[in-house]
Amino acid sequence: MNILESIQVSLGAILANKMRSLLTMLGIIIGISSVITVVTLGESSQKAIDMEFEQFGAGRAYFSINWREDYSTKDLLTTEDIDALKNSFSEEIEAIVPYVYEKGKAKTKSEKLDVSMTGGDENYLKIEKVDMVNGRYLTEEDVKGKRAVVIIDKEMALEIFGRTNVLGDSLDIEIGGSQVSFAIIGIYEKPKSSLEAMSGQTLGNIFLPYTTVEKITGSGDYYWDLEMTLAKDLDIDNTTQKMIRLIEKRHGNEGQNKYVVQTAEGELEVINNVTGIITLVIGAIAAISLLVGGIGVMNIMFVSVTERTREIGTRKAIGAKRKDILLQFLVESVIISGIGGIIGTIIGVGLAFLVSSLIKIPTGVSIGTIAIAWIFSAGVGIFFGVYPANKASKLEIIDALRYE
Repeated sequence: MNILESIQVSLGAILANKMRSLLTMLGIIIGISSVITVVTLGESSQKAIDMEFEQFGAGRAYFSINWREDYSTKDLLTTEDIDALKNSFSEEIEAIVPYVYEKGKAKTKSEKLDVSMTGGDENYLKIEKVDMVNGRYLTEEDVKGKRAVVIIDKEMALEIFGRTNVLGDSLDIEIGGSQVSFAIIGIYEKPKSSLEAMSGQTLGNIFLPYTTVEKITGSGDYYWDLEMTLAKDLDIDNTTQKMIRLIEKRHGNEGQNKYVVQTAEGELEVINNVTGIITLVIGAIAAISLLVGGIGVMNIMFVSVTERTREIGTRKAIGAKRKDILLQFLVESVIISGIGGIIGTIIGVGLAFLVSSLIKIPTGVSIGTIAIAWIFSAGVGIFFGVYPANKASKLEIIDALRYE
């Protein structure tokens, strides 16, 4: 018997017991669909995170006081430190600015709206990726003059004013215990992110000169953090360690571990590693159902062998060899698992797209994942079908023909 005849006989046996075959496939279907759903969602999450970090700024870094160590006022960062870093790392640093962030309340006609305020300078667009749609960004004169000017998000303009043509309008904000009237000099639009979509957050930051925030809050020119954008293709670890040594030397605290540098690339690597581990663990748990499905295939193949004992004896009596019987039942097992794998793949891909659409992340189904799932399902059929098929092939002709 050749392989085509084995397939025909196996399909006939499967179709003759449709419900039993479907129930046998169920474990394979659940296992494959679960694995594909979990792995696809894991890969999609990693892609979404990569996109978020690309939007956030791939070369973005924070030079900060190490909060885990004791520090004093003399360890805090200053504008002179910024100048020293600019001069010593002019090729490595594309932009650097003190990290100045405050919460405020914007006054509207009927209520006060919580807003986030980020201090920047004329080069801050190299750090924070936003698209200006109207007006202008901050200038060096704005920063030096500590001007009360702001750039607001297009959606924030709609929320507060009910329109977007608000250049030149005043925006009253409570900040640092004072109410300040800011002139709106620019409107920006930031692409919607997956994380914002999941959190329901819609309003962006207000950008203003960092010197203006210091003037209003009286925080002075000492900083806990500096924001910067680093050039591409750098040895990040080596460069940031050199930066730390420079600042340590300036503050006379060499070797005291007072400063740390956190980079977007480093954070992305950590998050992707965690996401990968979670996906692997959950995928492995989901794959347990494949083992259960494989046991179901083996059980049903034993039943099939028992039911068709006389058929096996008859086939052997007219010349079928042991390998023919072995091949017939092995092919039947593989077909059951393969069909279950195909159905499970369709369900898994559908579930992945459904869940991705609900949590609003881009979905990318890997062809490699599907191929592995199909190979795995066929492997389950072979692994759990060998023993029943081997048992069938070893039946003696006389015993098989006498079987009632």
